[in-house]
Amino acid sequence: MSATSVADRRSRRRGQILAAAWDIAGESGLTAVSLHEVARRVGIRQPSLYGYVNSKLDLYDAMFAQAYEQLLARLDSSAPSGSAREQLLRLSRVVLDFAVENPSRQQLIFQRTIPGFEPSAASYVLARRLVDRTASLLSALGSGSPAHIEVFTSLVGGLGAQQIANDPGGDRFTRHLEAVLDMFLDHFVPAAT
Repeated sequence: MSATSVADRRSRRRGQILAAAWDIAGESGLTAVSLHEVARRVGIRQPSLYGYVNSKLDLYDAMFAQAYEQLLARLDSSAPSGSAREQLLRLSRVVLDFAVENPSRQQLIFQRTIPGFEPSAASYVLARRLVDRTASLLSALGSGSPAHIEVFTSLVGGLGAQQIANDPGGDRFTRHLEAVLDMFLDHFVPAAT
């Protein structure tokens, strides 16, 4: 068997493992993900799972990386255009929609819901790409300090968390994104003199 077919088969199996883990998380929450249940759903014995992930925390790390890869791919699906404000609004809308559409992914990448879980350095690089992109747009608008980035991400993250908790499937909170962005910019962007 060629090295390519082995790598392809391994990649497919890893994809099945992650899909099973996300299915479990979607059905019963992130903490319900177990190596035993993932192996059962994939159709392998649990010891075979260790050829793909070293532990449950390693599985969460792979899920964290995959969620960020999916979010970044969605952000990259169209070329940046428009003013920095328009780009910031688009980025915020994509992040907010992704979070609301995927509550388990939102919990894993934007909250600390798994005791003992810290993303690996390699996975955290993906998270930094989103923060750096946001910081660049905020800087272009004149509000790129670390404190401004913290406030901004708290506002967008808060809208997503409120939407998921209080109006799943609706837009009671997410519809306020542009108003929240305007308030943020009115407060933090230096007035033109």
